[in-house]
Amino acid sequence: MRGKIVICYSSLMHDEIMPVASFFELRLKWLLPSAAVVFVAALIMNSQKMLLQLPGPAKMATALIFFLAVTCHLAGYLTDKCASHLKISYPTVILWLYPTIAMMFITLSAWVFIIISNRIFGRGFWSDWLGLTGQDTTSFFFACFSSMIVFVALQFAFSMINVLRWIIDMPHNHLQTINASINPFSNNVKQEIGDALEQAKSASEKIKENRSRATRLNRFALLTMVLLAAAAGAWIVFFRPELILYYRAEIQLRTFLEPESALETFRHLSKKYPKYRFLDTVNYRMAWILDRRLSRFDEAATEYEKFLKNYGTTNVWADEATAALVRLNFDKLCRPGDTLFWADEYMQKFPNGVMFLHMLLYKIRALHKNDEPIKAMAEFEKARTLYANRQIQIISSEDRMIDLISFADALAAEQSLFIPE
Repeated sequence: MRGKIVICYSSLMHDEIMPVASFFELRLKWLLPSAAVVFVAALIMNSQKMLLQLPGPAKMATALIFFLAVTCHLAGYLTDKCASHLKISYPTVILWLYPTIAMMFITLSAWVFIIISNRIFGRGFWSDWLGLTGQDTTSFFFACFSSMIVFVALQFAFSMINVLRWIIDMPHNHLQTINASINPFSNNVKQEIGDALEQAKSASEKIKENRSRATRLNRFALLTMVLLAAAAGAWIVFFRPELILYYRAEIQLRTFLEPESALETFRHLSKKYPKYRFLDTVNYRMAWILDRRLSRFDEAATEYEKFLKNYGTTNVWADEATAALVRLNFDKLCRPGDTLFWADEYMQKFPNGVMFLHMLLYKIRALHKNDEPIKAMAEFEKARTLYANRQIQIISSEDRMIDLISFADALAAEQSLFIPE
């Protein structure tokens, strides 16, 4: 560290450039493992640690970790270019400039990635590719991109230590520079001391000038950020109020405290802004709240059916709405006939859906409960022949994967249906 600080000080005195690498760790051998730790920690805190056992999420997480490493290097390169252009040689500017550029690049990339991919491939593409429910897909990408911002914030926190050390050690290094310019065995020691003091005075003036330039830039940047934040807030309030309603409802829903309020907020949003781009998500959420939060199962089934009628089976939420109808009709409403109808509908429309194997199990149960044991046994044998070597996700009441087991084990649990009482 001492050698690095002396190099930084020498760069300050001669080149007027303060490199980002002097204060931020940008080497890949540290970036990749530390980024991986932050990613895994974010997924664990988001109750998604099981996702990394699936090939799709594991590959995507690995790709995003490398993307983060590239972003850090690119942000460092751009920061160095700015520092060189503006002749910044004081670390307080670099301390906020590098993480700001990195976070802006991550935020912009996340927005472009999600918007462009949805426009090109469709909103259900990533759920199908990752092999996750819509809820898990949304949470997975949120956890990944938020972990990138957390990682940059941690970089900022650790870099502050390096900056403080630089500030503390600067007078000592300054004194070392002066001492190195004086030869005690010279015949003209007084002249060398005078030159050294003059050099120290010149260096101090230069440091003062650099500090003043950094202070002006910091104030200007702070004012700019405040104005941009105010402009963004005003734009949302006056031109996109539906976003406020949507996220207000999501917060009410996710806190588990006000499901009725969340339902009313979504309902108000759907009535006041019927052209809202994600109105399908709003309508699906209303049915989901009736189902999962308020236990109003008849109403929930009606809303799911209305959703499928309005948006069709190609909608991003259609497979989950259909699976919900199967579950509700069998587990809550005791309607095996309707269960069979919606199970067949799911297996026909979504042969690669996340809930396909669940629908097979529900079909077997519904046939047995509908007094059709021969058909139930035939479906059981068919499922064991075709899918016994696959795995099935255990989905929580929040539509999140909590475990992954062999489908053969799940079928074995159904054998009790065929044991005579």
